[in-house]
Amino acid sequence: MKKTPIYIVSTVPDSVISKLTLILQTLDLKIVQTDIDKVDALPDGIVLLDARESDIDEHGIPVQISKISAKHQLALINVTKDSVNEYICVQMRIKAAFSREIETDQLLKGIRCLMNGEWWFSRKVLSQTLSSLFETVPTQIQSQIPKLKPLAEGLTKREKTIVKLVCQGDKNQEVADTLNISPHTVKTHLYSIFRKTECRNRVELLNWAKQHALVYQLMD
Repeated sequence: MKKTPIYIVSTVPDSVISKLTLILQTLDLKIVQTDIDKVDALPDGIVLLDARESDIDEHGIPVQISKISAKHQLALINVTKDSVNEYICVQMRIKAAFSREIETDQLLKGIRCLMNGEWWFSRKVLSQTLSSLFETVPTQIQSQIPKLKPLAEGLTKREKTIVKLVCQGDKNQEVADTLNISPHTVKTHLYSIFRKTECRNRVELLNWAKQHALVYQLMD
């Protein structure tokens, strides 16, 4: 697992944040508490933004996220249960929304997912959000599809299928089960896909697929 630094951004430096820091230290990671205005000057990492005492928009999402660049992976912490629209979170590149009531083991599991470039949302949320995003493709980039098509031609038919499954939220084992291949073979295909698309992880691959209208080429 990559030793990604974790930045805690909170205006409430209380016992809750202290406990969180101690929990994360069990992963032997670099934990840094910082201000929202300083986080972008730090190396690429995972930003945990405390949702308490934050100005929020109509979707329950802190408006401060606009100050955090895309170079960081962003997750919300101390979220009130059911107060955040998870579908909007995905669209805004927020990779997780950890509630105040989350159990320690689930929090650690979620952090590990973030470190592997994955989202910590249900498959239903990811799948429906992806479908919703692709529904807008025809009117937004229809004129660009002929120009963008060659970018997907470098992928084999099997690689296109794997991209589609990954974008639907499938994990490596689930992809392997669907295609009746080994997880090792899935990893080999993903390595080739990441190299051809110049993506570093699943999040960037999803954005690449959306930007290049790959969903239509996958139907071929």
